Amino acid sequence: MGLHSATWRIHASAVDDLVLLEESLRWLTGDDCNLTVEKDKSWHGSEQTILEATTKRKKTALNALAGLGNEILQRLLDEGVSKRIDDEKVMHVRIRISNLVRGEIVLVSEENTVAVAKGQFKIESYPGDEPSDVITEVILSMLDS
Repeated sequence: MGLHSATWRIHASAVDDLVLLEESLRWLTGDDCNLTVEKDKSWHGSEQTILEATTKRKKTALNALAGLGNEILQRLLDEGVSKRIDDEKVMHVRIRISNLVRGEIVLVSEENTVAVAKGQFKIESYPGDEPSDVITEVILSMLDS
């Protein structure tokens, strides 16, 4: 068992450097991802761009999670992964964009109001499996290797 998919999403304003953000998403997700760029208006009416890097390949999704690094993976375990998992068996992770563009990964709590990249990892679990147990085993195996 592992992951079905991984998605990273950034909501960028009209003044953000889209090329830098795209490069950062590719670095974070890996080259084997589908990168989409969608221009839209925010809820308030200002222009925004939504950048999304997605992979539906299990191995690439696992690599994207492992790419967070041992320190972040251990912190996810220490904080408890169950509070990051929704009813659709998706684990949510937020990281600070200002660090991401410098090649650093810094977790952000939901209360923090900084610009973030939002990660979603679809957990491969089946009836009778607890998604938090599955993702914990996946992370522990990454830390052991």
